Order: sequence, then C-alpha cells, then structure tokens
Amino acid sequence: MDEYPEEPISGAGLEDRNLVRVGDTVRRPAGHWTPSVQHLLGDLRARGFDLAPDPRGVDRHGREVLSYIEGRDQGFPFIPEILSDEGAEELGRLTRRLRELLSAYPCAADARWQCAEGAPTPGEALQHGDLGPWNLLWGDRQRVVGVLDWDFAGPGDPWYDTGHLAWFTVPLMDDDRAGQRGFPSPPDRHARLEAFATGAGVSSRELVQVVLRAQAEYERRVSTRSGPWATFRQMGLNEKARGDRLWTARHFA
Repeated sequence: MDEYPEEPISGAGLEDRNLVRVGDTVRRPAGHWTPSVQHLLGDLRARGFDLAPDPRGVDRHGREVLSYIEGRDQGFPFIPEILSDEGAEELGRLTRRLRELLSAYPCAADARWQCAEGAPTPGEALQHGDLGPWNLLWGDRQRVVGVLDWDFAGPGDPWYDTGHLAWFTVPLMDDDRAGQRGFPSPPDRHARLEAFATGAGVSSRELVQVVLRAQAEYERRVSTRSGPWATFRQMGLNEKARGDRLWTARHFA
C-alpha cells in the first residue's frame, strides 16, 4: 500500500488525464510508448538535463511513475516570466539546449513511440513533440525548472520543438488568438521574436521559417493521427494551426 494519499493534479491540459501526486511522485496512465519515454528521460538526466522528470518505472496499478517537480505553470493570463522579452529569450535557450541533447540521444532501433517506431532516420532526431508553455514549470529568477509530458516524444524534424514553442511564445498568431492563449494585450512580436531567436541561436528570419514548418507539421498531425489527436481535430486545432500559419506567412515571411 502506498504510504501517501493520492492527490489529483489539475493544470493546463485540454482534458482530465488522470494524473495524481503520491508523495514526491506523479502517477499517470502508461502506454506502449512508456518504456521508450522512460529510457529517454533517464538518458537526458544522466547527461545533465535535470529539467526532465526522473523516471521511476510503473507502480502496482500499471501507471507510469515520475518524480514530482515543484514549480509554477503558465497561468492565465500568462505569468510575467513568459510575457517578458527576457522570458522569451530564456525559452529560446531552452530549445537550443534540448535540441542539442535530443540530437545526440542514442535511440534504440526497436524503440516504440506513441505515433512512431524505431530510431530517427537521417535528417531526423528525437523531439519532445509538445513543447509549449503548458508543459513548462517556472521557478525563481525567470528560469524554467521543469519540462513535462513527454508522451508525444518520437523521431522527426530536429527543429520542430523550437518552432512549436516559438509559435506560442512570440506568439505568431493574430491578436485575438494571442489573447485566447494568454496574452492580456497585443505583444511586441518583433522584439519577442528577436529575443527568442537570440536564445535559440538562430536569426529571426530563420526562426520564422522554423515556425512555419512546425505549424504545418502540427496541422498535419492533428488532421491525420488518431488517439488524442482525434480530440484535437474535433476542437478544430488543425484549422487554427492553418490560420496561424497563413497569418505568420503574411506578416513575417
């Protein structure tokens, strides 16, 4: 019997995913991808990326067990760290660090991911797959202290995570959408784009192209995949991604 009671965890997710806290751990439903994700997390932590949860196997109920990370989530409207240009640059640095680590991950040929199997092919690398403000925790001094929810990890474009996070951080979408996503007033997108690009180690022009690719890829995933992606499709997130991509191309490309 567990020593600690189970405490339901609520956050920025789109639906109740049956996450609970038990002592210093989080328990969540497991899937066929869980062993590969846990190996990835263990490798990242072994190479110094302590922002990833510590993988601790599965419990007697078959749930995935991860270390609990203390921190603040995105809030609504967004917390000041995300709204500041300094916060945008911090998130750019995060993507650069994560991109370098994931590109060097020694993925097994028999790895099983939620939407793919095997190791990355030439030109690909492992990616988080859902790197947005909703999957980050913040600590003191405008620093990210946790990168959560690795269920969508798998092989793909090494720059996808960079483009995906920049999309929602700058943000590259119209003012109405930006307000719905947590910005209380229209942001200075050019300044935030430059700040994020500086952190990510690319030019702002290059970052725009990376975002456009990520928007197109996200639209494709929502339009074609099953499982949770079908829920996203019912919510019209593929159409919203298409609208954001057209807006980005019109205003920044």
